[in-house]
Amino acid sequence: MPDRILIVDVELGAVEVVRQYLLEEGIECEAVYNPEEALERLESDRFSLLIMDLELPGISGLELVRRAFSLDPDLGILITTAAMDVSSAIEAMRLGAYDFLFKPFHITELAFAVEKSLERRRLLMENRQYQLLLEERVREATAELRATKEYLENLLNSSVDTVLTISLDYTVTYINHGAEDMLGYSAGELVGQSITTVLPGGEDELDAFTVELDRGPIRNHETTLVARDGRLIPVMVSISRVRGEGGQILSTLAICKDITQQKQLESELKEMTIKDSLTDLYNQRHFYQRLEAEIERSRRQGWSLSLLLFDVDHFKTYNDRRGHLAGDSVLRTIGELVRECTRDYVDSGFRYGGDEFTVILPETAEPQACQVAERIRATFEAQHFDGCTLSVGVMTFREDINAQAFIRLADGTMYGAKRSGGNRVCVYDPLNEVVFVAKSEVAQ
Repeated sequence: MPDRILIVDVELGAVEVVRQYLLEEGIECEAVYNPEEALERLESDRFSLLIMDLELPGISGLELVRRAFSLDPDLGILITTAAMDVSSAIEAMRLGAYDFLFKPFHITELAFAVEKSLERRRLLMENRQYQLLLEERVREATAELRATKEYLENLLNSSVDTVLTISLDYTVTYINHGAEDMLGYSAGELVGQSITTVLPGGEDELDAFTVELDRGPIRNHETTLVARDGRLIPVMVSISRVRGEGGQILSTLAICKDITQQKQLESELKEMTIKDSLTDLYNQRHFYQRLEAEIERSRRQGWSLSLLLFDVDHFKTYNDRRGHLAGDSVLRTIGELVRECTRDYVDSGFRYGGDEFTVILPETAEPQACQVAERIRATFEAQHFDGCTLSVGVMTFREDINAQAFIRLADGTMYGAKRSGGNRVCVYDPLNEVVFVAKSEVAQ
């Protein structure tokens, strides 16, 4: 059955935009505007996902989450909220909601969250059905003749998922071919070993699983397993106790689904949400998150941190004369040369907006930051884009400022470079609180 989505929100315009977007993506979507209507629709029909605002008239958002799950335990729920206090959103996730978004959000953020939520729901339902099937098969195997046991082993070995049974003393007693393929162990190598052999958390992780199993089966728990070669494999694991006719525990069954591809997809989708599509640099939203993290690391470890902020001199004139395609080529070139002139996996380049760019330089003092800035400026000038040059502001972090002041001072320094004629690197002079224009030829 195709996925169907129900939206409940009082903002009629926003709901219609989201509904039209999802319909264009081929997803059947309905919208209501109060929680009572939402509950009536959930009671009379079946939906894959509920997208709901926490701030609703009448029934509270958390109460709607509870009642929605009572009507359909398999329903996926995605929370949207305009409140900066995330405690209610976190409480909703404790109740079973998949994720939450802050308003206002970009439609691509919503699309990513919807795709992730629907994929998670499908995975949960597949694993639940698979878990129930295998639990039943294992119970039958313990009570039937050897022929039935051999049939079960053939069935389990046909699965690409890892299936293990574990004795009461937590020793591996059986692995299927899927486990051999996933983990790289033969049955002879792993059977008889402690299950902690494949748990990265060792005894502590085993103790945590045991406590959870005492409360009931563990379903769809994300964790990792250690392969024979030391690789960590992300898996979705379901664990249950296998009991005899008298209720006594006979063994423990674990079913592990390799979710490496899903994790890679999530990572790729996340990368798309934080990248600027034209320049392939990070976008402004990710810039603020990254800068806060680097400031905290700089304060904690005592390392220098510098920031470059620059824009293109005479870009509007160039864009008007040559056209937007030529202007886009200039911006793409900047993205390329920023990557060429900075360190991989250390420095980070961002398109700040329009023709403005910024670069975060961790563990970099002012002299080295000026060298990087001049390298970017000179490399761009050598491209000869009809008078287009760069005005670059350099700012090194100080303990007496916050992130907003850090950006503001770098921005002011950049505009100082433009007022001084452009095509130059400027640094901020903290003693005199004035912009100091650096020499164009910064020592390499």
